[in-house]
Amino acid sequence: MSIDEKRADQANTMSEDEAASYGDVILPDSKTPNVKYIVKSVPILDGSMLTDAKVGFSNMNQPVINFTLNSEGAKIFGDYTAKNVGNHLAIVLDNKVYSAPVIRERIGGGSGQISGGFTVKEAHDVAIALRSGALLAPVKLLEQRSVGPSLGADSIKASMLALITGFVLVFVFMILYYGMAGLIADIALLVNLFLVISIMALFGATLTLPGMAGIVLTVGMAVDANVIINERIRELFREGKTVAQAVEKGYANAMSAILDANITTLIAAVVLYAYGTGPIKGFAVTMSIGILASMLTAILGTHGIYQWIMPYIERSKRLSFWFGVKRGK
Repeated sequence: MSIDEKRADQANTMSEDEAASYGDVILPDSKTPNVKYIVKSVPILDGSMLTDAKVGFSNMNQPVINFTLNSEGAKIFGDYTAKNVGNHLAIVLDNKVYSAPVIRERIGGGSGQISGGFTVKEAHDVAIALRSGALLAPVKLLEQRSVGPSLGADSIKASMLALITGFVLVFVFMILYYGMAGLIADIALLVNLFLVISIMALFGATLTLPGMAGIVLTVGMAVDANVIINERIRELFREGKTVAQAVEKGYANAMSAILDANITTLIAAVVLYAYGTGPIKGFAVTMSIGILASMLTAILGTHGIYQWIMPYIERSKRLSFWFGVKRGK
């Protein structure tokens, strides 16, 4: 914005209404609010015409701001500076004047240099102000915080507590409700967690807080397949099937439900990874690995354990001990 050179010395005495009658506005200095400037209300350039602003150093090793404009801004600025050599040019952001340098020569080519006896910090502030001016929406500071490393440590501690608590509760529930079948499911769950961590370590992945949330969710999802299998086996026991028949048909009957649930969740995880940002990608990765690992441990792992201990189950005939079934044929 251009300074009204004719009325510049009246900045502290002129009212806003009087300034408006001349097509001017009165703006304070960004660092010293008591210092006022009378500037033309219509800007010469706006932030959308600025492409970059960086701090540099002059031949006298003084901090300056080097800026570049787009083609439209370069033409307007070149014409204006050619006609206003010796006048002041105000750099305004959020109705505050950050700098008011003197135009020493025509500035053409879409680039220029602002000098004004800046310190390095002041030059950085002005450069940031110029770049911020390219935003189409106003920026308002609502809150400012300093975050120390203790916050991250507390978050990690809380996430680990959630993971351990969830794992223990699921572990105990499965044993109490399904007996030895629940313990077998817990073994599969433990192997599933080790698989997730091992695969992430193999590829050098970083375990972020969203990633830990994905693992916590995986704990519940991993045991879900075993719940479906155990319920199918129980149903077959109540129909009078033998142990071998109930186990084999239980796995066969549960397969479609397990695949449907896990494939749909896997699709959602892939979409999250494809369109999400960094933290969401971390959540999607751990959840995807957990889903694939749970299908491996629940379908192949536990089935193999049952086939291995099948003779012991058939000899004991204690369905309540092995599967938590209160009554069987």
